[in-house]
Amino acid sequence: MPPNNDGNGTPGEPLTVFGGGSDDIIPGEVVLRLKPETAGALTVSVPTGPSRGGQGFASDFGVSGLDSVLADLGTRSITAVHTPAPPSAEQGFAVARDFTPLSSTYKVRFDPANPVTEAVERLASLDEVETAEPNRYRESYVIPNDPSYAQQWGLAKINCPEAWNVTTGSPGVTVAVVDTGVDLNHPQLAPLLRPGRDLVDWGPNPAVPSPWVLEGDFAGVDDDPQDEVGHGTHVAGTIACLSNDGTGVAGVTWQCRLLPVRVLVRARNTVTGRVSGIGSSADIAAGIRWAADNGAQVINLSLGGSTDTTVERDAIAYAVGRGVVVVAAMGNDGTGNPSYPAAYPDVIAVGAVDSTDKRAPFSQTGTHIDVAAPGVNVLSTYWDDTYASLSGTSMASPHVAGLAALILSANSALSSAQVGQIIRDTARPLRDDPADPVPNDRYGSGLIDAKAALERARPVPPSRLVVVCPTRTVLCPSLAIISCPTHIVCPTQIVITCLRSFPVLCPTRTVLDCSPVSIRLCPPTLQCGGPGDPGRPLETDFQQYDPYGYDPYGMGYTP
Repeated sequence: MPPNNDGNGTPGEPLTVFGGGSDDIIPGEVVLRLKPETAGALTVSVPTGPSRGGQGFASDFGVSGLDSVLADLGTRSITAVHTPAPPSAEQGFAVARDFTPLSSTYKVRFDPANPVTEAVERLASLDEVETAEPNRYRESYVIPNDPSYAQQWGLAKINCPEAWNVTTGSPGVTVAVVDTGVDLNHPQLAPLLRPGRDLVDWGPNPAVPSPWVLEGDFAGVDDDPQDEVGHGTHVAGTIACLSNDGTGVAGVTWQCRLLPVRVLVRARNTVTGRVSGIGSSADIAAGIRWAADNGAQVINLSLGGSTDTTVERDAIAYAVGRGVVVVAAMGNDGTGNPSYPAAYPDVIAVGAVDSTDKRAPFSQTGTHIDVAAPGVNVLSTYWDDTYASLSGTSMASPHVAGLAALILSANSALSSAQVGQIIRDTARPLRDDPADPVPNDRYGSGLIDAKAALERARPVPPSRLVVVCPTRTVLCPSLAIISCPTHIVCPTQIVITCLRSFPVLCPTRTVLDCSPVSIRLCPPTLQCGGPGDPGRPLETDFQQYDPYGYDPYGMGYTP
């Protein structure tokens, strides 16, 4: 792990709590995905994590071969990683959905004296098991530094003030903060919070490497996602907070809703006193799934680790499949090593830059990076109703999540893939060398630009040209000879509504039938005269229709 050499935190202290490979394996824990036919035939009740104040664990699956191995490992508990999917309705009855990778995934705790790698090898060899892998440590991507009250340079840098002229966000758009929770009483956040969930499940005897210890609420799944670290609260305030009220700070959005999902717990280093948010890949996967099932259109993941896991990959694929925009921090070890979940497919991976548009030294690089955002000395809301400036790719990611929410506020019809493409396409290119390509592995497509993104995302209604023919040119005999009107009112005027602006020629003589109105679309080359009658420009004024004006008939005609 590289030392902290940027002047923040304790000199020489690693920026990451855990390393990669075997260093980030949680002792005594394995994540299993059973084969669908096995999961569907289980007769043992397996709960989804412990409830506050009680255990409620299962210790076997009721499958002889699998249970024999679990007994040899000294299994202490089995819990389902994900809550059950909502049932489908068939013929008036609730019917369970087919068993999916998520519904077939379980966390097994066993005697930590047994090596995890051997347990994984034994379990993966069983016919009933689809995959087996270690449960891995994950951590928040923040660089500890002293709180300050610097100006929010990042919002101006990404052109938020111009973007706010289009929208400050919609209450109909929800962003999930899958993190350490959120300060539920913070005055700038509380009015925007939706009921969240605490999915931290470390059990009664958590296995954390020395010199770290867990503090606070770490043993029970519940409905109280209160932040005990400050990290999630800081992330949330960048995404959305009450703004333009003369107090505190502003968020990228002002009205979008926040869904707090607690998956990281408070950990303290007993030697340095440093506090960090740590969690497990299984709990994070559960949080992603829960957020996707409970109304999140955007999920922010300012966390990660160095090892790919099936359980997180499955959860992200599930969320993306449900149309959720998933945004994740690149990581803070300053190398080109991939960090997960940022490196998973379909995730918008975000690196950090400073106020001079230079990559922050801690920001990881790689071909999977999508864009960059402000991540150095970012001022936002903090734990216990306060404010602080923090640095890290954790601080960059919520700028992008907030922008995704602004884009969906401006155009809710966009897909998650379209939102990501707009963010990349409208980013301002950044290079360390003028010869560097864009995108590149340090900045991706460049620094996000909220103004340009909203201009691209905003739906453009078709322009409609209204041509008014005065009464002196309109005749209404009984004979009907006309080629392409869309709306006729006799005897006062003709109103032609077109899909786009183009020159309109009116005939030298206008012969109309005053029978009931007919409505058709004008062809792209409108010419109202027939063969041998090419027509001439009408000698009257052209009126440009206002597509945002009041149109009582819905057809471009205002009487």
